[in-house]
Amino acid sequence: MTDYEEEASMAGTNPDIGELALAFEEMAQYPISGEVVIKYRDGRAVQARLSDGDGESTLREIAYNFSSGVIRFESVRGGRFEVDPEVVVARSEFRPIVYLDQCHWSTLSNSIFEPARIRNERDRDAAAELLDLAERGKVIIPVSSAHTLETSALFDVRRQNLASTILRLSRGWQMRSPIVVRMHEMASVLGRKLAVSSFVPETDVFSLAAGAMDTNRRVSDASGLPPGLAALFDRMTSFSAIYDVLMNPARIPSPKPGWHEHYQKIARDPEFQARTPKQKIIDGRALAIADVAPEALAVAQSLGIDSLEQVSIVLYEEFSSMPFMRLYGDAIGHRLAIRANWEPNDLVDMLYLGCAAAYADVVVAERTATNYLQRAWGNRDSECPVVAKLPDAVDRLSQLLT
Repeated sequence: MTDYEEEASMAGTNPDIGELALAFEEMAQYPISGEVVIKYRDGRAVQARLSDGDGESTLREIAYNFSSGVIRFESVRGGRFEVDPEVVVARSEFRPIVYLDQCHWSTLSNSIFEPARIRNERDRDAAAELLDLAERGKVIIPVSSAHTLETSALFDVRRQNLASTILRLSRGWQMRSPIVVRMHEMASVLGRKLAVSSFVPETDVFSLAAGAMDTNRRVSDASGLPPGLAALFDRMTSFSAIYDVLMNPARIPSPKPGWHEHYQKIARDPEFQARTPKQKIIDGRALAIADVAPEALAVAQSLGIDSLEQVSIVLYEEFSSMPFMRLYGDAIGHRLAIRANWEPNDLVDMLYLGCAAAYADVVVAERTATNYLQRAWGNRDSECPVVAKLPDAVDRLSQLLT
């Protein structure tokens, strides 16, 4: 069947993405002008203007390739980024997950845009090696909502350089919201121990799914579209929003949560400090469960569990079987025990670095977080994946990829 025959056969129907791929090679949207261009496989192109456009968009082009399944973005300043297709395939090659704290993303950004800012030769070499591994698809370096929050606090060229680096290397890979991850851990434990019939699906902590890093999933309105096209519309809308916001040079001040103040008071409390180290570990876990009480209630209700006392007992008894919750609670206990100073940003670090440490292969954090996460790791069967320096991360990766 020729392209013209395929086009005619689709007329008057509502074709899904597989049928469109028979005739179309690529479709591209130009946010600033509001134009859309569809390229046929025979070389023809159709152009239309669907809106007045958005003159403030930082994206010049958003395109989808029907052959590769890749979504491509081009920024106004010339950066090109790709989002890998969300396909379920058996990977024959192991690809380690590397989660970077924001300070190490900055090192990678400097290695691309301002190499003179990296004075340590080992850091410079390690950044170049990690960039090479990412560009060759040997490792996965996901973005998280913590990165978007911290990047938004920057502005102008520095922010755009950092955002460009994150978007270029992550290729659409995201770490799910830690809130979602720990709710899933609780649901799995409660469902298993209390023998409720509700099905708790598996979930990938690191994912290419649209909106994976959002705590509250917002699905784009694609009513009327066939399933495949609706999914594509959702992905293109979700990723374009992330990319456009990150590349915007305007500063957005970070919120200052009061979460840390409660722990600051406990750390300075003489009665708490008089407790034994073992008791402080127990306290840390109990405080972690108290922290997630609203989430635990929501999970219990979704599973049809009425007894909140029973929920608390099960979560405490099964604490060690929840990778992220265990590390989060033990990190709280350790930091309280050593009378650490609690800062507003500690909540972001403990949530995101803790979640990454529980599930990623290598986590590169700043020195203080590395110290308390390593100590909170305890006597687990595996080695703590958290390191404080890029050269150490590259050494770990060399071992994993051998």
